[in-house]
Amino acid sequence: MKTLKSTGLVLLAVPCFAAPATVEERLAEMEARLGALASENAVLRQQLDSVVKKQADPVLAPAGKEKKLSIGGYMQMQAETGDAPDSRFPVNDRFLVRRARLTVKGAFAEHFDFTFQSEFGNGNMSANVDYRAQLTDLFMRWKKFDFATVQVGQFKTPYGYEQLISDTKNPFIERSLPNDRLTLSRQIGAMVVGDFLDERLSYSVGAFNGNRVNNGGNDNENFLTVGRVAGVPLKTKALTVSAGANVFGSDDSAGASAVQRDGYGFDVQFKSGRFDGAVEWLSLTSNPASGADTTADGWSAHVGYMILAEKLRAGLRYETYDPDTGVSADESENWTLGLTYFLKGDDLKFSLNYVLGDPAGALSSQGRLLAQAQLIF
Repeated sequence: MKTLKSTGLVLLAVPCFAAPATVEERLAEMEARLGALASENAVLRQQLDSVVKKQADPVLAPAGKEKKLSIGGYMQMQAETGDAPDSRFPVNDRFLVRRARLTVKGAFAEHFDFTFQSEFGNGNMSANVDYRAQLTDLFMRWKKFDFATVQVGQFKTPYGYEQLISDTKNPFIERSLPNDRLTLSRQIGAMVVGDFLDERLSYSVGAFNGNRVNNGGNDNENFLTVGRVAGVPLKTKALTVSAGANVFGSDDSAGASAVQRDGYGFDVQFKSGRFDGAVEWLSLTSNPASGADTTADGWSAHVGYMILAEKLRAGLRYETYDPDTGVSADESENWTLGLTYFLKGDDLKFSLNYVLGDPAGALSSQGRLLAQAQLIF
């Protein structure tokens, strides 16, 4: 009797448990699932391809046939506090976007290239009320021959060593007063530049409208003509000495307001180990159609030393400017002490300058502290 009861319990329990699947059955189920996934992927890929084909062209792509196109720029954020060491500075403390420039460059296989740069920052040292976009550089070049590159458009004139240094590589936050007052800045015109002897001798000659930046007119039939030669007379492992000279002439306007301007200057630079420095002298003579002739001149000299190799630089500069050598007690003098920390070379650096000036007039010993952060992208 007990045996019959046990057998009955076993028979009742058997239907409660499914028989385990075989290996062949499991493989068949996996293959079926993989086939379904493959079908779904094929449908999704067709849908994605149709969407991509409907999309517009990439946002950034050369519209012409140039072989290279690049977009970059830089920004310089600045803070100032103190007095006005010369006439360029405002009296009030301030923050300013000193420069914010966007640059587009391209090159063609036929030895042509171009540069287009615009300014969105303050653009100068004055207390501009409103920032506004404006053109800085816009030119094209033909560079087939190293001894004669032709450049046409708006760009820096080849007059003044300090003026030709890039804003991102200037050893001080601001250029010297004689450089700002006696050079020609950017102009619209044409220029030929070239170099010889493995770039140890170079020249630049150009003709421009003579009406400064962003001015497409000419006040008369004459052009501003500019020339510069520069060379490296000494280059050894321990010392490199460079030198340059420049000259310009311009007939401005006409009639009673006409004036003939003639400028010339020379400069010397050196680099030895961690030391570097430069001296520059500039002069400008104005001969108006009516009235007395005037001559303005000025010079600057600076020396720098890398305290920490490629990281920390200290510099000291002296400058003097006389707007009219025939008038006494109208000179301005400045001393600038500067420190620059290179976090990532010139691409990311921080500068601190203290300018102590004796401006023309009754004021003297006017100090101003300048701080600047620079980022190149």
